Order: sequence, then C-alpha cells, then structure tokens
Amino acid sequence: MKKIQLIFLFGLISFGLKAQDLHFSQVDQVPMMLNPALTGSEGPIHASLNYRNQWKSVASPFQTMAAGFDARLQKARRNTSGFFALGLQVYNDQTGDLSIRTAQVSLNGAYHLTLNRNSTLGLGIYAGLGQRSIDGNNGRWGNQYNGLAYDPSIISGETLANAQFSFKDAGTGMVYRFRRNNGGSQSWMVHSLTGGFGVFHVNRPSYSFLANEKERLYMRSTLYGSAEISMKNAKTALVPVLFYQQQKSAREFLYGASYRYYLQGSLSGKTAKTNYVSIGLFNRWKDAMIAKVGFQLDQYQFNLSYDFTISDLSDIAKTQGAFELSFSYLFGK
Repeated sequence: MKKIQLIFLFGLISFGLKAQDLHFSQVDQVPMMLNPALTGSEGPIHASLNYRNQWKSVASPFQTMAAGFDARLQKARRNTSGFFALGLQVYNDQTGDLSIRTAQVSLNGAYHLTLNRNSTLGLGIYAGLGQRSIDGNNGRWGNQYNGLAYDPSIISGETLANAQFSFKDAGTGMVYRFRRNNGGSQSWMVHSLTGGFGVFHVNRPSYSFLANEKERLYMRSTLYGSAEISMKNAKTALVPVLFYQQQKSAREFLYGASYRYYLQGSLSGKTAKTNYVSIGLFNRWKDAMIAKVGFQLDQYQFNLSYDFTISDLSDIAKTQGAFELSFSYLFGK
C-alpha cells in the first residue's frame, strides 16, 4: 500500500500546479543549465553528456539526459576586450509511471568582457523551445478503486485536453571568473574562482496539461560559486562548490568539496597536459548526501556520483537514491 501511495504522490507532484525544473547533482557538469553566462567559459570548444537515474526502487525510475555544446567565436587574448560564445543545450526528462516527459532545446549566447589578465565578466542569454507530454493510460485514478482495492479493469473516465503541448522559454545570467596562470606551488592559494547568478523562464511559459488552466512555469533563480585552491603544493587541490536555486517555494541548497590530485600537470599551468583523479562529498540540504569520483585524462573528463537519500522519503518503501554519469571533452585544450 505504501508503494501505491508513493506512486500517487510522485504523480501528483509532477502533475500539480507547482511545476518544478529537473536538476542534476553534478551541477558543475551542466554549466549552461546552471547559468547561461557560462556559455564558452570552459574553453575554446566544450562538449558534454549527462545521465541521471533516480528512485529506481519506486515504480518507473526518473531518468534525465542532457547534452551540451558551446564554443568561443574568437580566441581570448590579453590585448582584446573580450570574446563572444555560442552554445546549444538539449535535455530530456521522464518521470514516473505516467511517463511525464519534458524535452527542450535551447540556443545560448554570451559575451565575456576581459577585466584584466586574470579576470572576465560574462553576460549570457538563452532562448529555447520545449515540449511536455503525459501518458494518462498508465495512471491510477481515484475512480478505479472499487471500495476495497485498485481495479485496473475499471475505466478511469479521465481525459486530458493537453496530453502534449509545446512552450517557448528564455532566460539570462551573469558570471565572474578569475584564473591565475603560472601561480607557482604556494599552498592554500586560490588558482581559480567562479561566481554568478542566472534567471530562467523569465517569460513564464504556459505549462499545464489541464484545459482552461492558467498554470505558468515559475521563474527559477540560481546562485553558483566554485574555486580551485592549492593545498600542500600545486599537485593537490581542494575544489569547493556552493549552489542555491529557488523556484517559487521550492528551494535547493547544495554544498561540498572535491579533493583533486594531479597525476600529470599541475595547478601552476606550466604544462599543456592535465591529468588528475578526484573524490568529493556534497550535501543537498535536508535531502541527500552525494559521493562523487572522477578523473581527467588530457581533454577527457569522467565523473560518477551517487545520491544517498537522507530525507523522510528514504523511509517510504526503502527508496534507493540516484546515480549520475557525466562525460565532457575540451577541444583544442
């Protein structure tokens, strides 16, 4: 009975008026979904793939996939005032037995103003087209209970006027980035720093499956900060991350850090090749502990993480957490 109740709860959350965006635990691996201004910030050309599987033990798992590609339109030189960048972000999210699917493709643009030899200030925007759909045939409706139990042979009589619809989306953001090149091996030195904010769904698109329903997608605001700090020497680093986002009454606060050890190259920036292994621990406030391992091999980067649910949800049907995989490639590094 608990499982039936939980399935109904998930369907209600996804189907209800307080529609919320998808999310990843590896927030730094989906930069354009984090802040449009991060378009072009990772390097000359950057490509990424992400996959998340959540709550596998409860009915149909929640699955999210994303792919991103962004490139600078000109080289960032010391004697230039800045550079433009373009990006493309695609994602697909499917939740629960009702197969509520949200897919979107967005075009991002950003300009990064050079402040000095180590710092830039970026402004970005995005415009996207999305589609949402639901399969009501897989639902368990109130009028399918015969007074004692759920009976799938009873016709639900439920119809959805907008089982599939499209919507337009837009947003903006700003980011400050600092990077110290050839910083030497001094311990506890900040070698890079990133901080910024983003605003998504500024146009408040219509977002309802119900006829005559005026539900609109609430704006989502994000704050993000990360750094890379040398520890004992330029071969070891601490990479703290802080992330906060809010969408109406829904809030998410994630914080933690990764330890990074350089197998080849270092924080000093004196070598072209950069190979490292990392291990990290993060906390999503009142929701989950997140363990993460990863490595970088030249231009390739892989990360694997797992969410250990610590909220009350873990007591319902012994819910499993979520795992994520991410892969990225930096061209021309």
